[in-house]
Amino acid sequence: MTKLFLFSALVFSMSVINNGLYAQSFNKGSLLISISEGSSHVSYNTINTTIANDGGNHGNVGGDRDPISIEYGLSKHWGIGINSGADIYKINAFNYYTINNADVRMQTLNTRAPLNDFKVITSELTVDAYYHYFVTKHTDLSLFTSIGPASISVKGNYQDQAYQYTASGAIVRAGAKARYYITKRFGFMAMLSTFRAGYISKDIKDNTMGIKTSTSVYGNALEFGLCYRLLK
Repeated sequence: MTKLFLFSALVFSMSVINNGLYAQSFNKGSLLISISEGSSHVSYNTINTTIANDGGNHGNVGGDRDPISIEYGLSKHWGIGINSGADIYKINAFNYYTINNADVRMQTLNTRAPLNDFKVITSELTVDAYYHYFVTKHTDLSLFTSIGPASISVKGNYQDQAYQYTASGAIVRAGAKARYYITKRFGFMAMLSTFRAGYISKDIKDNTMGIKTSTSVYGNALEFGLCYRLLK
C-alpha cells in the first residue's frame, strides 16, 4: 500500500500541472503505466518426474499479487506492452514436495508434522498484446493476452533447518482491463485475468526439496490500482 500511495501522489501532482483534456483516453502513441495490487486464487500442483505414472499432489491456494505494466499504443485500438509481476502464496510444503533430508522426511512421516507456512514467490516478465474495444474521454476498456518467462521460489524452515525449491518455466495470461481517468492523465484501473504457469527444476542443483519435481499453477487474479498516461 505504501508503493501505491507514493505512486498516486506522484502522478496526481503531475496531472495537476498539466490538466488539459484529450478527446480520447487511449490514442496511437499513448504510453500507459499501471501499478496494482490484488489477489490470486489458484490450483497448485506438483509432479515428481522420476516416478512413473505419478498422480501428483494438488491443492487450492490463495495469494497476493503485485504487478506493474507498461503499454504503448500502436493504433487507436491496438497496444503492446510488458508486465513484471509477482504472486506470493503460503503452502504446507509437506503436501507438495519430497524433503531430500532423510531424517527430516522420516520425522514428518512419523509425526505428520507439516512444513507449514513456506513462502512461495512466483515471478513473471511477459510481453502483452492489448485490444482497446471501448474508448471515451474518460473510459478505456481493453482485452489482453500475455506470454513470457516465469520462475518460482519456495523457501521455509523446519526444525531450524532451511529448505528451498526453485524452478523456471513460462506463463500465459489473458484477461480484461478497465481504466477510468479522473484527470487528463491520472486514473484508476481494475483487471481480471486467468493464467497458467509451469515450472521445471531439472537443471537446478541447489534445491533441498522437490528434486526433479515440476510445479504448475493455474487460476484467476483480480487486481485494482492506479494508471497514468504519458505522451498522448
